[in-house]
Amino acid sequence: MTDERGEDPRSEDARDSDDAAWEQIVASLRASDTDGEATWPKAEDVGEADEPAEEPPPEPEPAAPRQVVIWRGSEEDVDAELERAIPDEHFVPPDPPPLPRADAITWAAWIGVIGGPLLLLLVTVLGVGSGIFVLIAAAGFLGGFAVLLTRMRSQRDPYDPDDGAVV
Repeated sequence: MTDERGEDPRSEDARDSDDAAWEQIVASLRASDTDGEATWPKAEDVGEADEPAEEPPPEPEPAAPRQVVIWRGSEEDVDAELERAIPDEHFVPPDPPPLPRADAITWAAWIGVIGGPLLLLLVTVLGVGSGIFVLIAAAGFLGGFAVLLTRMRSQRDPYDPDDGAVV
């Protein structure tokens, strides 16, 4: 902000007090550097010749070599050994329930949804220029899609035991 003469409207005293405050901050930072008390760990102190102030930690001792076991048994022996080594306390999920059987209308709808684009692809690759194939493919896809949408369940079964996480 400047006034009509193009000068800073703040007074000289305000600018001098800002400068004095800045100088005080810089002086306190310089004083903390020369106090002799470092604000970092001793391990990070570096001497004149860039040598570490402390000796480096000793090298770790090499690990003992691993033992290699070569199995010379049959597959039955391997299976028996694995069964003995693996504890029986691990989780085994139950078998999933069988998929529900689809009726003929659902099968026809899926054939239309999948077969429509495949028929369009086949007509394009073979170069058959008949519009009836395109019409059949589009009608099959749209009809199958509409049938699948209308046959969807609108809400979940309240007695369904597999309803996800319940808090």
